[in-house]
Amino acid sequence: MKKWTAILAALSVMLIVSAPMRAAAASVPDAAQTADAPLQQHVRTWTDALSKQPAFSAWNGASRSISPLGPGTHGWLVTFAHDGKPVGYMIVNATPEGGYQLGEYGAGRHPAFDPDTMYNALIRQGLIGGYDEIAKKPLRLERLYFSPMLAAWKWTAASGETYYLDAWTGEALPIDEQAWLEQTKRPVPADFAGTPEISKLTAAKTNRTFDPFERLPWLTNAPLSAEQLKGLTGMLDKLAQVRYTAELFRSTVLYVLPAVGYHDWNDGRLYVAFEQSFPGTRYIPFEALSREGHFYK
Repeated sequence: MKKWTAILAALSVMLIVSAPMRAAAASVPDAAQTADAPLQQHVRTWTDALSKQPAFSAWNGASRSISPLGPGTHGWLVTFAHDGKPVGYMIVNATPEGGYQLGEYGAGRHPAFDPDTMYNALIRQGLIGGYDEIAKKPLRLERLYFSPMLAAWKWTAASGETYYLDAWTGEALPIDEQAWLEQTKRPVPADFAGTPEISKLTAAKTNRTFDPFERLPWLTNAPLSAEQLKGLTGMLDKLAQVRYTAELFRSTVLYVLPAVGYHDWNDGRLYVAFEQSFPGTRYIPFEALSREGHFYK
């Protein structure tokens, strides 16, 4: 089967999405209904720290909503909007100890699980006819989030056929339910368990983006070793072009991402930055990246 390049499964929440799509998103319960005070306080703390960074300046004064990613999953999607337009997102996870963890986060107009992006992608791929079709029969969608590299919409079409679509771009993935379950059958990772709560950035680096396909080192070179990756921030400080790849679903899906910087937080955890037209800038925990793929220089 042809390999697909995308970005980025199995925490779920059932949504009935009707037109207009943005209105459907607004119908999800707001933060006051779905998030307790400690969770909201953590989100405010992280937002205050990130909004001081140039890429996240639009978060100053932005409205935000917090939606659960699904019953029993202990995860939340935080979306930010300014003048009615998306400007970023966070994924927040609960810790076994009862606290909260900052998962991945990003800035840009195409956050995770954006309904407008999904609607436009379905039209573009010819999977639905248009606005009128949604107005007549709401879409049955589930949000699936297992890890940063495994996040998707699960759409059950009126015909009964099931599709898995990238959570950022809405592009259909060449997989079925069996492939999804096989890839996500391991326990949900707990990257942050037992670590101090993060509250401020201690280092940040942003480089220019580049075309990750200009060179294909994953075809000719060995990936960076664990020892070499101890110097990842130093490589990015020196403007090195570092690529990240993840080959999933029995090698039918290939993600290739250009690393363009990083955030280091006060607990020492590293978030690697990737820049793309969709979704924009994403910051993903290094531990999650190491688990599902490889870095190449």
